[in-house]
Amino acid sequence: MNTHHETILNVPGMSCQSCVRHIHAALGELDGVAAVEVRLSDGKALVRHDPDRATVNHLIAALREAGYESSLAAAA
Repeated sequence: MNTHHETILNVPGMSCQSCVRHIHAALGELDGVAAVEVRLSDGKALVRHDPDRATVNHLIAALREAGYESSLAAAA
């Protein structure tokens, strides 16, 4: 059984590819995160993760620590 979920986070304030790399790194290093796609064009990050190991709160906290505010856009 696949335990991964996809969560989309709004990440306003991204302005360049450096932001994309920082956000990708901040989310990608979390235990339980399998994949990260950061979309500068619409200010969103798609995260495929195990919700038992990397909760939405963990994702948002990691972005806050990296200097970015975020909020839940959708979960699949």
